[in-house]
Amino acid sequence: MSSQVRLILFSGKGGVGKSTLAAATAVQLADAGRRVRLVSTDPAHSCGDVLAIPMSPGAPNVVGKGLSVTILDAHTQRTASWQVLRAVAVELLAEAGVDPIHAAELTVLPGVDELLSLLAVADLLADPEIDVVVVDGGPTAETARLLALPEALEQLLAVILTPGFAVARAARGPISAKATVLTAVQELAADLGRVKKALSGAGSVVRLVATPEKVVLAETRRHLATLTLLGHHVDAVFINRYPVSSDNWPRKWAQKQRKRVRALRDELVETPIITVPFKPAEPIGKSGLRKLPVSVRHQQADRAFTKKVPSGVLPTVSGYEWRLPLADLADQVIKVGRFGDNAIIVVGTSRRVLPLPPVLCRCIMKEAEVRAQQLVIAFEPDESIWPQP
Repeated sequence: MSSQVRLILFSGKGGVGKSTLAAATAVQLADAGRRVRLVSTDPAHSCGDVLAIPMSPGAPNVVGKGLSVTILDAHTQRTASWQVLRAVAVELLAEAGVDPIHAAELTVLPGVDELLSLLAVADLLADPEIDVVVVDGGPTAETARLLALPEALEQLLAVILTPGFAVARAARGPISAKATVLTAVQELAADLGRVKKALSGAGSVVRLVATPEKVVLAETRRHLATLTLLGHHVDAVFINRYPVSSDNWPRKWAQKQRKRVRALRDELVETPIITVPFKPAEPIGKSGLRKLPVSVRHQQADRAFTKKVPSGVLPTVSGYEWRLPLADLADQVIKVGRFGDNAIIVVGTSRRVLPLPPVLCRCIMKEAEVRAQQLVIAFEPDESIWPQP
C-alpha cells in the first residue's frame, strides 16, 4: 500500500503548466474530503489565474470547502531569529564606518527570502487543521537551489556552533548582544533542520511537470537527477499538453512528441509517467481542473505513487557499500570524492556534501557506480586505523 503524503511540491520548467496541475491536485483532494492548502512560491503566482479567483498575498484565500490558497510574499516573510542576526550585522558594519542605509542593503542576502518561504511551508505542515499542503514551486533551476539551501546553511551553522569556532571568535573580542546572537543562530539552525525534515521526509514528494518538447524533457531529466541527489523523492513525472491520437495534429510532429515520451518511459522504468492530454481550451476554474488526470491507477493524489528508494550501509565481502538514491540518467556526469569525513558527490552541475556514516570514517573509499536508481560507493577498512583481531 502506498503511503499517504502531506506535502506535494510541483516543479518544472517555466510555462509547462505547474500551476495548473498543482491547482488541479488541490481541487481534487478537497473534493475527496481533504483539508488542503495550496501554496504558491512561484514568483509568477499563477494560481489565482488558474482558479479564476482574485488572490491576495499573505493571508489564506478561501476557495471552497476544504481548500484555501496562500500566495507567499517572500519580502514580508521574516523570522525573529533572522531579524536579530541582521540587526547585529548592520550594527557591526556601522561600527566599521559603513553608512547605516548601505549596511542595511548589504545584509539582504540572496536566498534568504526564499528560505523564509520554506519556513512558512514547514509551519503549514505543523498545522493540525491542514491535511495536505500542495506547493506550486518555481522554475527548475530556482527550485533546485532553493531545496539545497537548508542543508547548505545547516552545515555552515554546524561549524559556527562548534566550541572551537566559538573560542576562536571570542578571542577576537566581544560584540554587542552576544548571547542574543547565539540564541538567534541556534533558533535558525533548528528552523533549518525542521525545513530539511519537512521537505525530504517520508510524507513529502516532488512531482515534475514537463511538456513533450526535446529541450524541456532534457531539463526535466537533469532536474530529476539533481532532486534525487539532494534526497528528495520524485514519485511521478507529468507530461502536460500530450498529443492524443484522436486529435487533428500534424502527423510527424505528434509522432515525434509521443516517441520522446516513450523514450522517457524506457529510461524511468520505476517512475510513473502521467500524460495530460492537450486541451483546446485552457482548464480554468475548478470545473475544468476537476477533469485533469493527476493520479495513478485511480489512486488519490495524496498517496505516494512509488516507494522511496532505500539508502544505507551494507556489509560486503571486502568491506561495505554505502547506497544512496540517485536517478541514473545517461547525460549526467557523476563524480564522487572524499574530504576528511565527508563524501562529495557531483552530478552534472549539482554538488552535495554528506557526512560519512561513522563506520565508513575508518575506511578507504574505493569506487562508485550507479545500480537500480542507487549510487553505490564501495569502502574497504583502512588497515592503518582499523582494530586488528
